[in-house]
Amino acid sequence: MKEMRLSISILLMTCLLIVPIAAQSENEAVTKPIQDKTDANQIFIDPLSARPLYLIQVKGDQTLGMATGFVVQKGDKYYLITNWHVVSGRHPKTNQVKDPAGRTPDALLIWHHSKQLGSWLRKKENLYDEKGTKRWLEHKEKAKDIDVVALPLQNTGDDITLYPFDLSLADVNIVPEVAMPVSIIGFPLGFTSAGFFPIWKTGHIASEPTLDYQGEPLFLIDATTRGGMSGSPVVLRPSGRYKNKAGQMAISSNLTLFLGVYSGRLSEDSEIGKVWRPQLISEILR
Repeated sequence: MKEMRLSISILLMTCLLIVPIAAQSENEAVTKPIQDKTDANQIFIDPLSARPLYLIQVKGDQTLGMATGFVVQKGDKYYLITNWHVVSGRHPKTNQVKDPAGRTPDALLIWHHSKQLGSWLRKKENLYDEKGTKRWLEHKEKAKDIDVVALPLQNTGDDITLYPFDLSLADVNIVPEVAMPVSIIGFPLGFTSAGFFPIWKTGHIASEPTLDYQGEPLFLIDATTRGGMSGSPVVLRPSGRYKNKAGQMAISSNLTLFLGVYSGRLSEDSEIGKVWRPQLISEILR
């Protein structure tokens, strides 16, 4: 287990820690920056910046690549949400191994937040049990055809803090429309912002978001995404007028809509990427 601490001039006090969404009113915790009111030097952090986690795919002691994931909670259990191709190391359509040397990961190294925001602890999650059986949960009906999985977390403990993503954000009263701007929150090419906080990339909805792309439960976005962003949460925050589910026009009021899980571009020559629908997570955990 390794530790990484962000060197900054202002101490991140305990009262600055991001409160889990469930402890606050809907959307308020997601859009209102958290600040330390006890210090004249205030630090503002968007609560969603604590959700994506930096993942490293490994085979033994060999590093294969980087990716993104985020935690959700069901009951008293925690699951890492990421892509099927991240945990399997294979292309979800062809089942071909993606690594040029033919290696597939046997574990993920996850940079978790420690007890003090601004420092991280790296922990290992095995992808297979002692019998060689895969530990991650797939969609029961479509399995790898759905490029989203849930990995039960085993190696947590009192030395880290988990910030589960609130799946109820998928039901916020916003109707997404073509050309609306969206945020993909992850780690492009393995880059981070400060410490292991993620980078927010902006794109636009590129296909009718209520229609499935080629019969699959996903829609498309137009964004300059890169490797390492697989498994990133995708969110919509209207900056002006938007339509609600009653068909009425409304003005942005710091709402956040969870749109789904990013899983890569249609091709290396394209800026068009895939976003799998949020309900798939609930179906996998069911």
